[in-house]
Order: sequence, then C-alpha cells, then structure tokens
Amino acid sequence: MQYNISFDICAIVIFVFVLVLFLARKNYATSSNAAYLILLVDSLVAAVSDAITGYTIPNADKVPVFFNYFINSVFFLSMNTVLFWYCYYLLRIIYKTRPFTLLNKIFLIVCGMVDVLLILSNPWTKAIFYFDGYEYCSGDFKIVLYAVSLFMLLNCVFETIRNRDSLKFGQIMGMVSVTVGNLFSVIFQMFHPNQLITSFTVSMALLVIYMSIQDVDNYVDPLTRAFNQQAFEDTLSGFVKTRNPFTIVTVKLQDFRKVNETAGIVAGNRILEMIASRLRNIVGKENLFYNSGTRFTVLIHDKGMDENSIISQIKFDLRREFQVGDIEIRLRPQLIVVRYPDHGKTSFELEDAITYCMRQLEKSNTQEVIYADSLILKQVKRNADMDRIMREAMHNYGFKVFYQPIRDAATGEYHSCEALLRLYDEDYGFISPEEFIPRAEKSGLIIEIGEYVFEEVCKTIRSRKFEELGIDYVEINLSAVQCIQRDLRDKLQVIMKRYHVKPEMINLEITETAAVSSSEQLLDFMNVMLHGGIRFSLDDYGSGLANMNYLLMYPFNIVKLDKMLIWKAFSQERALVALKYTIEMLKELNYEIIAEGVETKEQADGLAAMGCDKFQGFLYSKPIEKDEFVDFIRKNKAESYGDQNNEAAQ
Repeated sequence: MQYNISFDICAIVIFVFVLVLFLARKNYATSSNAAYLILLVDSLVAAVSDAITGYTIPNADKVPVFFNYFINSVFFLSMNTVLFWYCYYLLRIIYKTRPFTLLNKIFLIVCGMVDVLLILSNPWTKAIFYFDGYEYCSGDFKIVLYAVSLFMLLNCVFETIRNRDSLKFGQIMGMVSVTVGNLFSVIFQMFHPNQLITSFTVSMALLVIYMSIQDVDNYVDPLTRAFNQQAFEDTLSGFVKTRNPFTIVTVKLQDFRKVNETAGIVAGNRILEMIASRLRNIVGKENLFYNSGTRFTVLIHDKGMDENSIISQIKFDLRREFQVGDIEIRLRPQLIVVRYPDHGKTSFELEDAITYCMRQLEKSNTQEVIYADSLILKQVKRNADMDRIMREAMHNYGFKVFYQPIRDAATGEYHSCEALLRLYDEDYGFISPEEFIPRAEKSGLIIEIGEYVFEEVCKTIRSRKFEELGIDYVEINLSAVQCIQRDLRDKLQVIMKRYHVKPEMINLEITETAAVSSSEQLLDFMNVMLHGGIRFSLDDYGSGLANMNYLLMYPFNIVKLDKMLIWKAFSQERALVALKYTIEMLKELNYEIIAEGVETKEQADGLAAMGCDKFQGFLYSKPIEKDEFVDFIRKNKAESYGDQNNEAAQ
C-alpha cells in the first residue's frame, strides 16, 4: 500500500511554526501552558514518525525490520499520547485552579495505561501491528487504540459542554470545533488508512487553540500591557503546585478616583500605563499583573529577588510625580504583602488573605504596607473551614431549609412564606447566611446549593400539600452567580416537573447584587419565567442597595422593604416620612409590598395604615422547620375559622 504523506508534511510545517511562536513569546508558568508545550512537541514527533512510516512500510524490503518496528512504535506511542495530552490540556483550561475530579483522573490514567501497555508490548504480542515478511499487517487489538481515542475525544466534548459556564464563548466554540474535527479525522483514518490525515487535523487544531485560547494576548490587559487577572489566577495556581515559597505584593492606589475627576479619564489611563511601566522596570514583565481598577500585583518568587528592596523601590517609584501634559500628579500607594505557604496553602486561601488585608486598608487609610498576620491567618482558616463545612453539608444533610410565614395585613391569614437556608456545624454552631452565602458564591458551590434549596422547597410543597394549606407561593432567593447560569431556567423547570409543582407556587427573590452582575441575562430569564407563571420579588428595597432603577428595568411583582428601613422609620421622624412616601410611590406603581423585620405591634399597625400588603418578622414567627411551619399554618387556620364562627354567632 502506498501512503499519501502530503498532509504529514503540511502538519510538520504548522507544528514548527506554532512551536516557534510559542517559545518566542513569554508564557508564564502554568500547568495548561506546560501541557500545551508537551502537546506541541508530542504532535510534532507523531507527524515526523508518521511521515517516515509512510516511506518505510511500502519499502519494508529495503529497511531493517527492527527499524520498522521502532519507528512504527514511536508513531503509535506519540500519536495516542497526543490525545492524552489534549484531553489533559482541555481539563486544565476548564478546571483552572480546581483539582480534577476523581473520575477524570481515573479516566485519563486508564486510557493512558491501555494505550502505552498495548504499544510497548507490541514487539512481542503483535497486538497492534506486525510484519509478515515484508508486508505490514494490523494486529487484532489495533481497534482498541481507535476505541480509546474515540472515548477520549467524546469525553472532551462532554467536559466542554458540562463546564460551559466556566468557559468563555470563544473557548467553547474553539474546543468544540477542535474536538469534533479530531473525532471525524479518527473515524476517517479508520476507513482510509492510506490517507495520513490525522496529524494534519491535529496541527490545525493546535493552531486554532493557539489563536483563540492559548494566545498570550488573551491574558494581557490592553491598556497597561501587563498580564491580567485571569493570568494572575492561572499563574498563582501554578506557583502553588511547585510548593516553593513566594511572596505576593498587591499595590492599591489610594484616592485614584480624584485623578479621573480632576484630570480626566484619559489622564487617568495614561497614569495607569506609567505605573505599569515603573513596576515592570522593578520586577520584570513576567511578574507583573494588572487585576482591575487601581490594583496591581507583583509576584516575588526568584531567590535573586530581594523582597524588602523591591517593596521599598515600589513605594519610592510610585510616590514620584507623574507628568501628564502640564499636570503633575502624586499618588499614595498602599501595599499588601502575603506569603506562601505562611498565609495560605492554596490559591483560594492566598486570595482570601489578600481580600481580608484589602478590607483592613479600607479601615486604615494611613497605613502604607499591611503584612498578613495571625489575625488574617485566623480569618483565612475560618474561610477554609466554611468551604469544607459547606461541601460536607451537601452530602450529610447539614443544610436545612426553614420557612418564615408571611402574614396578610388585611385578613391576618398566611398564604405565603419565604424559604431560608440554615447551616449548622458542631464546632461553629449555627453559621449566618451572611457569612456562608458569599463564600459559596466565591467558591462556585452556590450553584449546587441553590439547586438543593429549590429542590427541597419543591419537594416540601408536594409532600406537605402546601396548596391544601392555603399557601399560594413560596419565596426562594436567587444569588448573583445563579442568575448568570445559561441553563438556570431549564434546571428549575425540570425540578418543578419532577415534583409536579405549579410555577405559580414559586416566587423568586432577586437582590441588587444579582441584578448588577447579570443585567441582560437576568432580564431575559425573568421574562421567560414570567411567561411560564413564576413571579419575582425585589429584595431589600430601601437598604441603600436596591433602587428605583431596578424597579423600572425589571418586571418585579413584589417589593420587599428592607428591615433596616422599617426599624429606622419607627425610631427616626425623617425616616418615617421617607418610608411613608416610598410606600405611596410603590402603591402607585401597582407593586405588592411586603415589610420585612416586623417585630412590634406598633410597627405592624403603622405599616398597615401606610398601605403595606403583607408582613414578615419575629412578631408573627421566626423561620421554622417545615413540619413546625405546617403546624403553625394549621393552627392559624383553625383560629381564623373559630373567630369567623364566633362572629357569625353574634
């Protein structure tokens, strides 16, 4: 059989071109970069060996048998490990700072071992290929290599689709097109063995990846030309894995907003460029990151880099005046110093330490440098404990859904309630949602928690027969992270159908944070869900967060007045006036109004007089477990019927 090696020649040229580009440009040390480099080199070896076999197999009578066995073994080993490294690279892109799942690890190890064992043992087993005289023959188990390749490529498609929320649209399209292209090339090669097209398809795939995903410009801020936040997260994860000590110096520019206000945004941008240039001169391009706003980060990891002298030089250089046209501007830099492994053993812990120090800077504007200390370590440990407790709670029923009744102001009856999540730990006791919800949002666990809460509520509506109890709807909170999920609508609808819950039984509470984080996606989501019967509440109105803009922008049905507004109104005359006119405005706009935090009869009577429709607060009930809630509703109904009978008798 004669082989067409033209595709292999083209592939070799492309691989060399991409390899030169990759090595010529500075790439910071991350596991995904390392995997991509190995993938390139391995693919080049596969293409070269494939081209050589295209000559040696048809001319087996002129080539020593041992060399034919050797070069074919090299080809099979390199080509099949190409798919292994491609799969590994894809997972590194998807998971970034997170560890692979156990299933992913097992899958990669098993696939890799099957390929390697079959190929290395082939000279004795002849399972993959052998030579009968001068004729090249396929072994009985060659189909296994194709099967493993197909499994790995299908896994790549599955992982890309499953983790699409953690990828950008360009990354999704690049990965899917590359994976599908490779999948078809493997199938084509099975039925057309003389057309050596696989290496060419791989070369095009790696070129696409380099241009759309791996290109270093995707990790560079266009204004400052420093590496961006994504680059910082990837690099930090890579450094942590080396387990070598390093220092993170975060630079915050105090009162930079005044520069934009007095000199203009153009001047402010120019100063950011100059700051990046000065920092680059101190630590080099590869160690500088522009996070956002007025925050830069420097990594000190080389033994030749003296931490104290670098910190002193940063303070000195950034205090010097910045000349923009005729304007001279001086800045006051503030520095945060966090060390690995002293202040954190994972990238999450280190970023927690930086965040905590940032809050300390906001409290003390006079400090120039804040070094992470024992208090910060304590907070970081607590944050790490929160992550562990929440993960365990998802598997051992540590999360509980409580229900707080909502009272109708006119009738005194209860036709709705709010589902509230509670977390208990033996060491920490009851943990406030104000602490664990932000942690869950940061770690990404909030998506799983949100689905758990929604399913628990639907399950309870069904099992405790809420409709028969007279409950019209249950309010469920949505976080900002949940609102940007592309498949949130589908997930909620699947859960409602599973428990036969009518959409009208659900009211979703949206906070200002969620609205800001996902304005367009949220508006689309709300319109679709409203069409299906679900209604929405704007939570915490009057807290200083939720404002008029959200009432006008989003199709809310209910507005919930923040408890702090209620409490202030009944202790401060001016706040009472503000509350009165706020309620009048909301009534004119045809919103149903629920007052949160009602704790006294004075508050209830005053709010009813102002026009509030419903009350929620400790005056009537604290949040209670589902069975206690059912008893509460039944008791209230019995009392209401008793009162009605008494009135009828009179």
